[in-house]
Amino acid sequence: MTEITSAKNEKIKDLIKFRNKNGKLSENEILIEGSRELERALAADIKFLESYFCPELIENDQKELFADVMANSEKLIQVDKYVFEKIAYKNNPFGIIVKAEFIPSRFDDIKIDKNSLILVAESIEKPGNLGALIRTADGAGIDTIILANKITDYRNPNVIRASTGTIFSKKIVEADTTDVITFLKENNVEIVAADPYAEKMYYDIDYSNKVAIVVGSEAFGLSDEFKENANTLVKIPMEGFADSLNVNQAATIVLYEAVRQRKL
Repeated sequence: MTEITSAKNEKIKDLIKFRNKNGKLSENEILIEGSRELERALAADIKFLESYFCPELIENDQKELFADVMANSEKLIQVDKYVFEKIAYKNNPFGIIVKAEFIPSRFDDIKIDKNSLILVAESIEKPGNLGALIRTADGAGIDTIILANKITDYRNPNVIRASTGTIFSKKIVEADTTDVITFLKENNVEIVAADPYAEKMYYDIDYSNKVAIVVGSEAFGLSDEFKENANTLVKIPMEGFADSLNVNQAATIVLYEAVRQRKL
């Protein structure tokens, strides 16, 4: 175990830089903060590389979780409260921050069968929305999320927080829109894309076969490439002045219609 008491320590400065860059300094590493997120990372057997902790900030009811983190960490670094608050992302830090290995999946890791249900999120801008989409996919029983033409990095702490740690049990694949479409078509996966100007209602199509449900950017919607290559464009009825819903709300409605039909 190492002890660090200065925020000027090179390891601490590197960690702050890593956090501020949303993990982009390393392709396969992320920061995990928060009890629920840590519990779900442990349950998913995520590899804990370095665990930074401040005993002063760990409550009695968190001691069992801390023991599990310690037992599963390659390196333990104790820091004082001042240093911990410098590296923490949250305003009221939990007392444990873990740098972990989380390697994105590839198309070869996706197992397609006749019941496959995949969520594709294209060019999602807001970390909170991307995290919420991952959480929604988890609730719908989906284990594969494809990020097409990504804007927001899944390693962003707000993505992990908004996903409530469900991200750790998912296959996350990043690819260009063209490559995503090619993969889906080669595997005969029906592409159902949500578009507010579609003619068909989301509840009027059959989701019983292998399906990819595609949602797009909050600001601009789906790319023309996805619209042109979709098997079906579907819309959600809008009865007020707004012409569309938040991307996670739209995905939730369409995904759960697919789940409902599959349970009939």
